[in-house]
Amino acid sequence: MIKLLNNINFKKIVESIKKDFKLKLISFAVGVVMWFLVIGGVNPVVTRHFYDVPISFKNQSVLESKKLVRISPENPTVTVTITGKRSDVYSVNKSDIVAEVNLQNATTSGAHRISINFKVPYNVQFKSSSESDLLVTLDEEISKTFKVEVETVGQIKNKNQVISKKEPADTEVIVSGPVSYVNKVKKVLGVVDVTNKDSDEVVLTKIIPVDETNQEVKKVSISKTDTNVSIGFRNFKEVPLKLIEINSPHSDVRITKKNIVPNTVSIVGNLSSLEQISEIQTKPFDLSQIKESGSFSVGLELPTDIALVNNDLKIVVNIDVDKKIEKVLEVDTSKLAIENESGRDIILRGLVGKVKVTVKGYESDLANFGSDNLELYVSVKKEDIGKNVQIKAKNIDNIEIVRISNDIVQAVGK
Repeated sequence: MIKLLNNINFKKIVESIKKDFKLKLISFAVGVVMWFLVIGGVNPVVTRHFYDVPISFKNQSVLESKKLVRISPENPTVTVTITGKRSDVYSVNKSDIVAEVNLQNATTSGAHRISINFKVPYNVQFKSSSESDLLVTLDEEISKTFKVEVETVGQIKNKNQVISKKEPADTEVIVSGPVSYVNKVKKVLGVVDVTNKDSDEVVLTKIIPVDETNQEVKKVSISKTDTNVSIGFRNFKEVPLKLIEINSPHSDVRITKKNIVPNTVSIVGNLSSLEQISEIQTKPFDLSQIKESGSFSVGLELPTDIALVNNDLKIVVNIDVDKKIEKVLEVDTSKLAIENESGRDIILRGLVGKVKVTVKGYESDLANFGSDNLELYVSVKKEDIGKNVQIKAKNIDNIEIVRISNDIVQAVGK
């Protein structure tokens, strides 16, 4: 070691240090300063952006007390910018930033623009945000009770059977939510797939609130989301309907067309009962009650062990009627015929140029009936000379002469 030290030329080392000493000293000082800056001697101020910071809602119990519910926005977010020393800023997580809307004063339905309050960790500062307030829409919260309806999809296994039962265990449910959305609900529906089924069973089925197009209505809650549905199958048969009529139409009414719709029905029952049925009769249909054209409901006489496939089926009798009406015609008396049996020439005193003839008949018969179709006459016998005689009209099939104006004239011999 001593030998090694003896070999070192300290004189040369000292001379080397003295050479450009000031320049070397300055370089050393700059290096030390730079080292402190880089290693941590200085902590610069920086900014940082946090995207999609969720906005929370304070005092939501106020809405509940006022029976209000928030319908928009659903999951609002905001961009927040903070500033501070770099070491502090980069130690912050998105979850450390609070963006909050206070619902304390939102006590009515409608749109409310509410300021967003921001909270950041104590060692950094809030700088800015993409939004300073939030448009919140509130609506009244209501509840309605709906009957659970069941529909089936798919093709059952046995073509000689039909689904005779589809009964939900829960017949009614409660739908709650904003009034604008609850009012969109037209029914609560459960759908059962019966593909290849042919025996009675119970199926767990999801039930959903739907609108008039059978689309699910969102933003509402339902007291039950599923229910057990009992599905039953029975044999069926299609048979014609026979209309049973009683009494006759009123004398002023003529039935021109009559048909029953539908003219066949599908019935279910045990196989032996179905084999004995060739038709289903209606309950007695009273024709004497028909006054106008129209569609009239009629019931069915179903055997006790037989039921319709479709219990909601409506049977109607469509009837067109022709009613009797009155019609007034003006007839020129210049063509009045005199049936003279007196043997003398006759003059009719008091005869006017035109008379009004009221006729009665079915509307269709009178549609093209005019004054030219009427033949007026008076009948004068020998004993009628000097007396009053009556103007009459020739008989016409299906037409009744109700009255003739100015129908009394005097028959005078020349």
